[in-house]
Amino acid sequence: MRAQSASIPWSTVFFTLLGLGWCGWTAFPTSVPPVCTTSGCALFRDGMIGGVSLWWVGGGYFFLMALLSLRGKRIAARLLAMSALAADSVLLFIMFFTAPCFDCLVVAVFIGLVYYSLRGVPDGWFLMPSGPSLLLPVWFGLFLGNCVLAADEMLPRHILGDKHAEVSIFFSPSCPACRAALASIGSAAALYPVAEEPDDTDRIIKFASFLSDGLSAGDAAERSMDPAQAVPEHSLFDRAVLTVQLLRNKSALLRQGVRSLPLIRISGMPGFGATSLEKRGGRSEEEGRPPAATVRDKTPAAPPAASQPPPPPQDGDGRLQPDFLRDLDNIGKCGGDAAPCSDAPGAR
Repeated sequence: MRAQSASIPWSTVFFTLLGLGWCGWTAFPTSVPPVCTTSGCALFRDGMIGGVSLWWVGGGYFFLMALLSLRGKRIAARLLAMSALAADSVLLFIMFFTAPCFDCLVVAVFIGLVYYSLRGVPDGWFLMPSGPSLLLPVWFGLFLGNCVLAADEMLPRHILGDKHAEVSIFFSPSCPACRAALASIGSAAALYPVAEEPDDTDRIIKFASFLSDGLSAGDAAERSMDPAQAVPEHSLFDRAVLTVQLLRNKSALLRQGVRSLPLIRISGMPGFGATSLEKRGGRSEEEGRPPAATVRDKTPAAPPAASQPPPPPQDGDGRLQPDFLRDLDNIGKCGGDAAPCSDAPGAR
């Protein structure tokens, strides 16, 4: 009995059970899957191999590895661990050039630990030598690269206004076209400040303070440019965190291939769809129409009354109006309806 216990790699069994539990928690239909904060989760969570979910494949691997380890099948366990690490390296390579998946990285940790725990077990040295191995450094390099990408995606950016708005604006306070965009649609947008000039960090601090005081985005942007306005106190740590967040905003801008501001992104068509349904008191367009005349009616139905446009939202509604698109044509021009700054004054 003592010899049999010594032949079981208990550390391997422990890591396989952890991996099996994680895969089961993520894949089992009646469970609540872990909350993943990276975009790769939506891409890989429903991945299939031969019609079987990747999570069931991973759970089957850990279950089989636990059985081989408990039965003392060292060579078979090593061969399976090498195959799993090689397959995971391929997946990490794909994730590196697409999107990192946090849940997948957790599984990768258990796969790596299982592989490493079997390297110190004697016998079968021809499969997993105790010296340097090329497979493990390659896997670790890909894993580390994905961790960096996942951390970059999970760290919060500096966002002001409604974070869930249909429109987002990347802007700099020192940019006149950005201030025009903020004055037009800034109150209903998610605001991503970007520091383009050395003094923009202080201006962004003032801008955020003015917003918290209740000023509109346009007025806050104009007042932030006033050098007479004092900069609110910020500790050295808070300023360092803000600097990193502003750099992340700028990197997100550059990754989209944009080199000039403002950048205005629209998700769907703001002001329509569910928003219009809410403004009609929860009634659909069909429900709001008058009933049509039936065939048995002897008198013709009265013509429907002219539809009245919906009233504009009150201040603080936080939703865009359908006519906001008319303002986009004037953003970046000198004096609103005037010609662009590069043209001659008065030209259309």
